[in-house]
Amino acid sequence: MYQLIKDFPAQINAALEIGEKAVFNTKFTSPIKNIVVSGLGGSGIGGNLLAELLRDELKVPVVVNKGYTLPAFIDNSTLLILCSYSGNTEETVTCANLAAQNKWNPICITSGGKLADIAVKNNFDLITIPSGFPPRACLGYSIVGLFYVLNHFGLIGDSFKAAYKKVANLLQAEQADIMKGAEALAADLKGKVMIVYADEKYDSVAVRIKQQFNENSKSHSWVNVFPEVNHNELVGWRRDYPSLAIVVLRADDEYKRNTYRIEFTEGVIKKTGNSLHEIKAKGADTFEKHFYLIHWGDWLSYYLAVGQGFDPMEIEVLTALKHHMSSIVD
Repeated sequence: MYQLIKDFPAQINAALEIGEKAVFNTKFTSPIKNIVVSGLGGSGIGGNLLAELLRDELKVPVVVNKGYTLPAFIDNSTLLILCSYSGNTEETVTCANLAAQNKWNPICITSGGKLADIAVKNNFDLITIPSGFPPRACLGYSIVGLFYVLNHFGLIGDSFKAAYKKVANLLQAEQADIMKGAEALAADLKGKVMIVYADEKYDSVAVRIKQQFNENSKSHSWVNVFPEVNHNELVGWRRDYPSLAIVVLRADDEYKRNTYRIEFTEGVIKKTGNSLHEIKAKGADTFEKHFYLIHWGDWLSYYLAVGQGFDPMEIEVLTALKHHMSSIVD
């Protein structure tokens, strides 16, 4: 996992090369009215990031689908994208079969497996990404591929290409400092349940970090965002919880009134004696800030795993679940 995280900036550049070579045959006879991205876990978080990063540019809604079924509103004006790194995600494969039955034409992003087979059989457009890695370590491939799909169908311009190149350069330049900071913070978080708070525009980043705590660090975590935190969860901070640690994601483009809320909330938590830490984003734009925080979270989850004596690559219980589900015939 160490090398996979370290190679993340290079992966972004490699994903841009794959995107440039992608071929699309799907045609829309009417304007695209909505986008549905279907995927789970490390394959699905790209959809959340897509919607968040393009919130000020996209003129059509994005729905991120995380299950066995697809929304009833889907029709021939829907851009449907199916993402499964392995190509064997049970839920996403089920959605691919549903799409085939309904004669929809989804775009598939995968490294192979059943999803690739279904795509070839039904002449679905297919972006093939490198295989053989944990899905959570291939976010660069999946998220960049999504942007190329939207770009091809005229929903976004070309500016994302330069933005991702800048992201890769920033992460490469900052990586040594990120690693140093993450290793130091991990020492304070050992054995804790992590609570990740962020401004609502960084919701997907907080969720991604939670997922990495779960899979890499073998730790529990939960996520909430401002201002929602202040409408319920704030009331629960009445005493010290020694088993908890709060990590607050900060950025200089927070909504101004959320900054006031974050500062007030941090004051309340600190008065109770709870452990609270901030991770501050770097970058010139929202792309750079998002991926800076994501990379920070990846390294933090790695060092936390090592510090707690866990192999960050090992996910035996998820493998056991997949075998269990495959043995069940409905």
